[in-house]
Amino acid sequence: MKKIVMCAAVAAAMTLGAGVANAACVTKGAVATSGSADSAKWFAMETMVQSVSWGLWPGFLANGKVEGYRVSNKQYRCKPDGGSVTCHGRATFCKM
Repeated sequence: MKKIVMCAAVAAAMTLGAGVANAACVTKGAVATSGSADSAKWFAMETMVQSVSWGLWPGFLANGKVEGYRVSNKQYRCKPDGGSVTCHGRATFCKM
């Protein structure tokens, strides 16, 4: 029983430590549908930016940039959806 409790304590400590190391980064995902893949990707990114912070949204609308963050690992999976295109997006936002 002691061995199980000890293993759980070590696993919890490792998990908390990993969270602290990546505390400045967050991965977000969103789904958007629009008339083209480019437009659906833009709307998905807009939603991800909003989920990081609504305060970033006006700047993103103005210039397409996420001030104070490095955006990486952008991935999109897009498929035709009737007369539209639906994209599932995912990106990592790291505070600079």
